[in-house]
Amino acid sequence: MYQIETDRLIIRPIQATDYNELREIILDPIVVKYTRYREVKTPDDFSDIFKNHFLNNASTFGIEIKVSHELIGFYEFHAEDKTGILTYALAQNSWGKGYVAEVGKAMMSYGFENLNFDRIEAHYASLNPRSGKVMAKMGMQDLGSIDTFEVPETGEIHQVMAYVLTKDDWLIKSQQKRAI
Repeated sequence: MYQIETDRLIIRPIQATDYNELREIILDPIVVKYTRYREVKTPDDFSDIFKNHFLNNASTFGIEIKVSHELIGFYEFHAEDKTGILTYALAQNSWGKGYVAEVGKAMMSYGFENLNFDRIEAHYASLNPRSGKVMAKMGMQDLGSIDTFEVPETGEIHQVMAYVLTKDDWLIKSQQKRAI
C-alpha cells in the first residue's frame, strides 16, 4: 500500500472503511459542483462508483488528517496517454486551509515517478477561480481557457480553464529545491 505523508496529512489509497466519509463528500452538490462527479446524485450511484472506481485504484488517493485520521477528501489522476488529468475534492469544512496545494505538491512526484506521466494537467470552471490559485501554488503553469461549457440549471456559458506541469519543469524545480 503506497502512502505519502506531508506535515499535516496522510495521502493513501481509498479503503473500504472510507465509504461513509467519502459518500458525504461526493454526495455534497456544492463540493462536486464543478467536478466529473457532479452526476453522482444518489447513494446507489455512489455505491457503484465507490466499488468500481475508488477502491483498488493506483491513481486515486484519500486525503486524511494526520492527527485525527479523518478522511477529508480525495485526489486522483485520470490517465490520457502520457498526461495525468487531476481531480480533487475536499469536504467543505476543509476548504481554505491549504490542504489541496499541500497534497498536490506531494502528488506531482507520484504522478511523474510512479505513474510515468510526461505532463499533469488540472482543469477548473472559470466560476471557481480559487481552484486556479491552488494550481498555481502547486507549481503549475496557466494555460488559460481550453473549452466552454453550459451550466444546465441556468444555460450560462462558462470557460474551462487549465493549468499544466511538465515532467521536465518538475525535474528542474525539484533540482533547484535540492540545491538550496
